[in-house]
Amino acid sequence: MTHLGRPPAAARLPAARRAAFSCLARRAALSCLAGPLWLAGLTVASAPALAVEPTWAAMPAPLLPLRLPVASAAEGAGWVLRAEAADFSAVDATPVRALSGDWARYHPRDGRNHALQAARLELSAASRQWEVAATARSELLIHGSRGAFDVVQAYKQRATPAEGSRFTVDAEQRGVVWAGLRGARSWALGGDAAVPTWQLTAALTVLSVRRVQQTDAHGAVQYGDLTGYDFNARTLRVDSHKHFGGAGERNTTGRGVTTDLGLLWQPSERAFVNLSAVDLASRLKIDQVPTEATSLSSAVFGVDDRGYLDYKPLVNGRYSASDLRLQWPRKWSLAAGWRPAGGVGGGIADGAVLGVRWEHVDGLDLPALWLTWPVRPGWTLQLDAETRFRSLGIGVTTRHGSLLLRSRSLPVGESSALGWQASLRWPF
Repeated sequence: MTHLGRPPAAARLPAARRAAFSCLARRAALSCLAGPLWLAGLTVASAPALAVEPTWAAMPAPLLPLRLPVASAAEGAGWVLRAEAADFSAVDATPVRALSGDWARYHPRDGRNHALQAARLELSAASRQWEVAATARSELLIHGSRGAFDVVQAYKQRATPAEGSRFTVDAEQRGVVWAGLRGARSWALGGDAAVPTWQLTAALTVLSVRRVQQTDAHGAVQYGDLTGYDFNARTLRVDSHKHFGGAGERNTTGRGVTTDLGLLWQPSERAFVNLSAVDLASRLKIDQVPTEATSLSSAVFGVDDRGYLDYKPLVNGRYSASDLRLQWPRKWSLAAGWRPAGGVGGGIADGAVLGVRWEHVDGLDLPALWLTWPVRPGWTLQLDAETRFRSLGIGVTTRHGSLLLRSRSLPVGESSALGWQASLRWPF
């Protein structure tokens, strides 16, 4: 199929980047409606919990899903109802809320041009070592070259590059939305029942895939004062909610399964180390997913009446539908915490916990430092400093709930990382 013509104004962004960024812009807009919050763990209980919780329970919720022990002896022998929700969005190059704007505050990082969106919602019931849960997750990862980000910024700012400028466009997007039912169990492998030295947790989730999006864009853009812009790019788009050229089925859904593992080590009542692997082994299957493969070329010199590049690509494309089989990227997390003995004056500082955390997903590392500090009986201050996107979370927890706000800057409209989290708990 061959097409020559002028696309509408909304489509004049170079197609190699437009495809890779369109989904993230929509995700960022949804996240902005929620505000700069991180909503983490809601737990409900009707039987009074024991006053002392294990040290690992003090850790603030991470950015990615984390597999910790299902329940603790401090919660007694009854059931604990938990409702958890979380959302986090971050991008290296521009503020999250300005992603679809003018890119005036553009700060690319060589080798670190990434974007991440992760949201989850969960309702679970746990008793000692057992847990059943209904859960939903949405994840989006974008990796882009410096040149790909620069092309978008030049277009948004209606800028003219320097003579002989060449931009390498290399971008990948991976997104999924799914809901499922999970069963999990923990095993104590040593020590006493209250504080086992080792504890292993395994979980299996049977899920329904609601949407899958994948985009690969590769090519180059070159600018010359006499020749204008020269575009050459190839794109591959897979989207279960699209209907490319009549191929495949719109809004098709699929099925799958995923497994998690967590290994907890408690050398004492005051210290812990936890290693988690989420989506350790997964398999997702969607039949007849619409697919679009295109090659684009164009030589453009002028701009339109608004000053934007008058992009008129020659497009050669092929539409098809194929059965999609994939494994979702594993998420690794290593967390450690330590509760110092006593405190200043033996009072308010007693019970504070210091910790570190490292998360990894699809080539993206997310280190963090965290601190929990009792400020009054039953109230604890949480601080969580994530160093990859440089966001800071500040929150408070009580016996029956928590709230944590996360942002990179106080003016949320200028922040390149935003999140929210909250929790409640109610044993019964």
